[in-house]
Amino acid sequence: MGLSQMGVSDVTGIELVDSPPLVSRADPHNLPFFENAFDLAFTAHFAEALFPSRFVLEMERTVRPGGICVIAVEECGDEEVKEIAGLFRRSRFVSAVNVTLTGLRMTRIIMKIKTSP
Repeated sequence: MGLSQMGVSDVTGIELVDSPPLVSRADPHNLPFFENAFDLAFTAHFAEALFPSRFVLEMERTVRPGGICVIAVEECGDEEVKEIAGLFRRSRFVSAVNVTLTGLRMTRIIMKIKTSP
């Protein structure tokens, strides 16, 4: 909803539970989208992933080369950031910064999909 309010014209939200009209039901470990379908993928639910490497693989698969993956996790240090960033095989680390999101102290990690193998 926030992205739509900022003027982004095409937003697709997914969650394990439907929340029409903005969010559709889908498994983040097996996304029902073509490869390179999106410019950006964002999650604040990475800690809930049953299979973190599969979760990341699906983010990378569905984001076009040059696109961005953003993960917000409970506030963490450099070692945890390095561990999460290490799950990304097709991306390079851009930044990690501590932020406040919906009143919670979190770390935002940004990865950019590589444009060449």
